[in-house]
Amino acid sequence: MPTSSKLSRHYALLMGACILPLLVLVAGIGLYQSYAQQQSFFPYAVILVGSLVCVYALNRVLLREIVDPAISLVDHVRSGAAGKSGATVKTPALWQPWNDMASSIFAENRTALRELADSEQRYRNVVEAQTEYIIRVAPDGRMSFANDAYCRLVGKTREELLSPDWHYFNSFSADFGSFDEIIGRVTPERPVCEVEEAGALSDGRELHIHWTDRGIFDESGKLIEIQAIGRDVAEQKLARQALEASEQRYRSVVELQTEFVVRMSPEGHLSFVNDAYCRACRMTREELLDPSWCELDVLPPDERRRFLDHLARLTPQAPDASMELLNAMPDGARRWLAWNDHGIFDSDGRLVEVQSVGRDISDRVLAEQARLEAEKLLAEREAQFRAVAEGVPLPIIISAIDGPEILFVNEPARKVLGIEVGQIGAEATSTWEDLSRRDDLLRLLLRDGIVDAFEAGMTNMQGTRIDTLVSARLITQAGRSAMLAAVTDITRQREAEAEIASQRETLYQSEKLAALGSLLAGVAHELNNPLSVVIGYSSMLKEFSTDKATVGRADKIHAAAERCSRIVRTFLAMARKKPPTRGAVDINEVVVASLELAAYSLRSAGIEIRTELAEPLPNIWGDRDQLHQVVTNLVVNAQQALLQVPHPRRLTIVTTGEDDTVEIVVADNGPGMPETVRARAFEPFYTTKLAGEGTGVGLSVCQGIVTAHDGSIELDSTEGGGARFTIRLPSGRAETVPAPEAAGRMPPTPSAARILVVDDDADIASMIAEMLRRDGHDVTIADDANAALKAVREDGIDLLISDIRMPGLDGPGLYRALEQLRPGLTRRLLFVTGDTLAPEIDRFIGETGAPVIEKPLDPQTFRRLVMERLRAMETGAMEVDA
Repeated sequence: MPTSSKLSRHYALLMGACILPLLVLVAGIGLYQSYAQQQSFFPYAVILVGSLVCVYALNRVLLREIVDPAISLVDHVRSGAAGKSGATVKTPALWQPWNDMASSIFAENRTALRELADSEQRYRNVVEAQTEYIIRVAPDGRMSFANDAYCRLVGKTREELLSPDWHYFNSFSADFGSFDEIIGRVTPERPVCEVEEAGALSDGRELHIHWTDRGIFDESGKLIEIQAIGRDVAEQKLARQALEASEQRYRSVVELQTEFVVRMSPEGHLSFVNDAYCRACRMTREELLDPSWCELDVLPPDERRRFLDHLARLTPQAPDASMELLNAMPDGARRWLAWNDHGIFDSDGRLVEVQSVGRDISDRVLAEQARLEAEKLLAEREAQFRAVAEGVPLPIIISAIDGPEILFVNEPARKVLGIEVGQIGAEATSTWEDLSRRDDLLRLLLRDGIVDAFEAGMTNMQGTRIDTLVSARLITQAGRSAMLAAVTDITRQREAEAEIASQRETLYQSEKLAALGSLLAGVAHELNNPLSVVIGYSSMLKEFSTDKATVGRADKIHAAAERCSRIVRTFLAMARKKPPTRGAVDINEVVVASLELAAYSLRSAGIEIRTELAEPLPNIWGDRDQLHQVVTNLVVNAQQALLQVPHPRRLTIVTTGEDDTVEIVVADNGPGMPETVRARAFEPFYTTKLAGEGTGVGLSVCQGIVTAHDGSIELDSTEGGGARFTIRLPSGRAETVPAPEAAGRMPPTPSAARILVVDDDADIASMIAEMLRRDGHDVTIADDANAALKAVREDGIDLLISDIRMPGLDGPGLYRALEQLRPGLTRRLLFVTGDTLAPEIDRFIGETGAPVIEKPLDPQTFRRLVMERLRAMETGAMEVDA
């Protein structure tokens, strides 16, 4: 059906069809003139302008007299104004000629126009009948449409609202809403938005409107209008607010409960939980209300069956019931919960939901279980205690604290102490020797609750006093405070402690002597090096000097040094810890060494020494160090005894040999011993000396050593008549020791050898080198083992003499290095040491078999051993892998 816009387009095409030929004509004439080389275009320009003026004038007349009335007619027909009012349309004067043409144009569309008008009327009726507010508003706030509901809302006519002078916000107060916000929210991509506006109309009425706005855009996306549909939600808002307030009140009541409030379907799916239950489960409300969560899954199988049976018993007539369940909570904890359940049923009587209020009763249930367990355990412990108490061999008594009364005794208490259950007063405390000790025990027990090792004297069944240790505990017996006491008889222990205490000082003295011996041995060892130098150089001075006075002086120096050397060797022999070694022993030498060791003490005490040593005296087979200890102990004992008598003080030692027996007699003119002392003289730890003066072990040790050598020791003494010790030792298996002259004879001198001396003490090294050079040897000195290894690599060495104790690489380290570097040279190695006490040195010597010469060095012995070793290598007795 033609519309006004279509008529306008038809008219524009008609005018274009008229003007276009004129333009083509004028353009053709111009081109012809140019081709014909005509110089003037003015006439043609006048013609063109005139033609355009005529066309313009015709256009204006046609628009005013024909086109505009036709368009108005079409619009009038569309709006149905003529049909409503029954009025006739007055046709302009110039329109009549064209009336037939218009009728012809619109005849075929009248039916369509009528249908369009009917359809529009229907939509208009629908819009106007709406109770919602429907408006169309341009971006500048001017309205192009408003339905009757909106007109009634604002109290204005449609004509007033659609007036160009009216603005959308004229109907409302200044704070009603923001139209600009709506304009900014709608876009061609998202043309619809919803807003709520609250405020007041210009007449003061309060409004709350919910708007659904749709933006209308042109082809370029520019916002043309906003069509809005609104409804008054004030009453709904007030109702919603009232409902929310009511819900909040009920929610506060439910959520503030410490009890659990839940709603659950019979299948275990939750529809409501309060905060208390969420906290108990340590889960959020969303997790618990999730359809995948089933409350029945947290119940152990047995509890789940009980709960389902419980639900089955709920009916519309009896919808309420209670029960206690053991829940396995989601966090893994097991809790006892008490529930009050209310069933909710549908019209058919089916259970649809269960509303439950619960509380955690784990503490109560666990307390009850603990009480029952405690009672059971108490009964078991009571039985166990009686069984243990009766099985313990110690007397056990339980007595009341508030008054002496025996509440329990075991069988040993009855037999040892004669106590029975039920005794009270003095009868209950009759076993205590001193009741004040019982009071002291009770006072400590009430203060600390436990007392151990409390000493007290008691009386046993036979009336004999016994020493006891009481261990007590504060307990409750039959509801009364009581003392549980275990009594230990320590009478024998106290007797043994008294005996041990009497001998403790003896042990202390023994330890001091052992420490002193170790100290003296250390001092003796430190003297080895300087003594070796003194002995060596004095020997060389005596041997090579031609001046008799110098030789005499050197002889005295050498003798004094030899004496010091013998004393040092004696100390070392006494301090050395090694297994007994048997060999030929000259008893006379042992006696001389012992007297030499104790010479200063004997001389300072003013004791006269007499010796009668048989010559020759058979050797015995034994351990020289042990026999030396026996003689030394007897000499020291005699010296201490002689200090108790006035001068003259005499010590006599006699040695004899008869019938394969060597006899040693050590006698003094001291105070002697009474019979009681003499009978116990050889008992271990027995002594008559004051504390600090003796250990009581010397004579017992002497007896043990002599007995181990298949000998005997006897004591003959009377009070005031001195003391005489006689030692008898067998001599049958011993061989005669060579005479000193033969032992000290120098062997034939071997050929000159290349010898390397290794010692960190320069004096010792120089002395050894000088002695060996006098024998014609080529001697090189190395001040440590590393220098020795370097010399071994560079030079051929026939013999290597090394100290064992050296800083850095020591003698054993040098030996192992030579095993890697030149294995054969280890057989040409001779060690010199003054530290034979060290166990690691003993182990090294025992493992390798390396020859060792002990310091202090005797020049003759040292040179003889060196010559023997060189001769053995020359004669081929020792294989050497060079």
